[in-house]
Amino acid sequence: MIATLFTMSLSLGACASSKKSSALTAADSAAIAAAVNAKLDSIKFAEEQAYAPNLDAAHESFIRAQEMELRGEKALANVFWQHAAESDPKSRYLAFKLAEIMMSQGSDSLALLQAQRAQTLKGRATASQLGILAHLYVKDGRADSARKYFNAALDSSRYQDMTLLYDYSLFLEAIQDAKELVRVYDLLLPQVNFMPTLFQRQLKLLLDLGRDSAVVELFEKGHEATGDKKMLLQMVQGLVFQKRLKEVQAVVDTLTESTQEDESMVVLLMSALAENNKRDSAYAMLKKKYLVDMVRTPLLASFLGQYENVYGDVDSAKVHLKYAAENMGDQRVYVTSAYHTLSAIAFKEKKTKDAVRYAEKADSAAMGGDKASLALTYGTAGMFNKAYKMLDSLIAVWDKWTPMEGIADSASMVRMKMDVERNRRQFRNVYARLLSAEAQDILQKDIGDSVRIKNAMGLRERADGLYKDLASKDSSDLQVRVVRAMNLERMERYDEAFAIFEYVLRFVNPSIDRAEVLNYYGYTLIDLNRSPEELDKGIGMVDQALLMEEKKGEPSEAYLDSRAWGFYRKGKFEDALTVMKLIKSPHFDDDYVYWEHMAAIYEALGMKNETKAAYKKLKKLQPHHPAVKKYFNKK
Repeated sequence: MIATLFTMSLSLGACASSKKSSALTAADSAAIAAAVNAKLDSIKFAEEQAYAPNLDAAHESFIRAQEMELRGEKALANVFWQHAAESDPKSRYLAFKLAEIMMSQGSDSLALLQAQRAQTLKGRATASQLGILAHLYVKDGRADSARKYFNAALDSSRYQDMTLLYDYSLFLEAIQDAKELVRVYDLLLPQVNFMPTLFQRQLKLLLDLGRDSAVVELFEKGHEATGDKKMLLQMVQGLVFQKRLKEVQAVVDTLTESTQEDESMVVLLMSALAENNKRDSAYAMLKKKYLVDMVRTPLLASFLGQYENVYGDVDSAKVHLKYAAENMGDQRVYVTSAYHTLSAIAFKEKKTKDAVRYAEKADSAAMGGDKASLALTYGTAGMFNKAYKMLDSLIAVWDKWTPMEGIADSASMVRMKMDVERNRRQFRNVYARLLSAEAQDILQKDIGDSVRIKNAMGLRERADGLYKDLASKDSSDLQVRVVRAMNLERMERYDEAFAIFEYVLRFVNPSIDRAEVLNYYGYTLIDLNRSPEELDKGIGMVDQALLMEEKKGEPSEAYLDSRAWGFYRKGKFEDALTVMKLIKSPHFDDDYVYWEHMAAIYEALGMKNETKAAYKKLKKLQPHHPAVKKYFNKK
């Protein structure tokens, strides 16, 4: 057309020059304009005729192309698709179809040019057409354009095109756009029923991004879609980690089955409540789930039994702990723990044989790994010789152990050496504690018998030798120093004991019970009453111990006895009696020190009847106690 116009301008110019100097008239100009316009119209008409769609031919080729595709004749179908597009060059659908064919044949550059041209044609842009552009821009390395058309395609499909979503996710993975990928996976996962591999990808992304709440929501959606309780369990684990206990409680309230997942969720909530100083709530929840909602497993029975024992429902505790111990199978730690508690209950009920039997079952459940506790149980039962014989054998075995040649430097051998040394120390420690316990047991029966005193001191000397050796081999073991100091105090080697207590109290160490050390040291200073300064120091230590215990809950009644004795030493007898009356445990009924204190306080207050009753009780427990002799001899 441009060439034609150029030719016309040359011919018109020649005509004008032939008239030489004659000027063009208005009529001439009008004639020229009319000629030019007529020519332009003819050119435009010719072009429209040349590009006019042949709809009949396009339709016929379209039908043939579909028929060929149904027959599986792909190459022939492509020929018809191309003919259809050429027959109707204004068809958006056919133009994109041609681009799609080019793309499938690997002609990505031509396909992109075709798709770009198709995008300029009139008609509604479909998700598949926009998707073709997105894929072609990906192949052309134009990420921004690819993202634009992926989003346009997804908007057009209302995010229901699963294939398009998946392809977009692959694109996002390639360009490492984690935040957008999370959004896409969130849309894609419900459409693929939370496919495990895709689920794990989303989970990793959320964890990497630190979106803990979104992780919980992911598991919640997964459970709602699939009904998989493992996902519900993981959701609860996330909620517990985030301390969203009300939501955990809401989930646990719905549980009514005795599955492993239900069990785990109940245990998670129970543990979380206990850690947040809500033990009453933990116990109430556990009791309801087990007894009312029938979520019953041996492990839950074990936990329930432990709580029942603490809360004084001993009969129920025994039932549940026995059931748990006999049915927990290979959960050896919990089986051992259940038998330990049953043994402790038996001791309280003065059923020594049952206590020993349960301790032996605990050791059996631990596959012989609970010998230290078993030895202590023998000692508590007064079976010291049996305990010593077992410990002698164990110590001899571990002392003779030597590493195998050739592997002495291996990592596993290093760990084994550490285990061996731990066993050596543990059994010697238990041996020393049993020697001290036997000494105390001997004097508990009669502190006025010289033969008993001599035997007890001999045992304590042996114990001190073991403690001293253990302390010298591991200076960081403060607990060994504490029990050695207590043993030295009983041997009346007070200054040595006090020096060790002072050393230990310089450390803030979670391995020792600081309140216990303060109370023991403080009470000893109060009882000795060697000077006003030491007395005040002892009272201050006991007060510290009581304050520490009050922060945890109820103060130890042994500490109350120490504080009352401090008041007594200060001459505050009324205060001493007030504190002593706070002690309610039946354990003190057989504690001669308690009755020694009660008798002294009553006597100081001039309460004759109470004094006489207290001394009678003390005489029954310790017939040769010096205070007993003094009281009854003066009457």
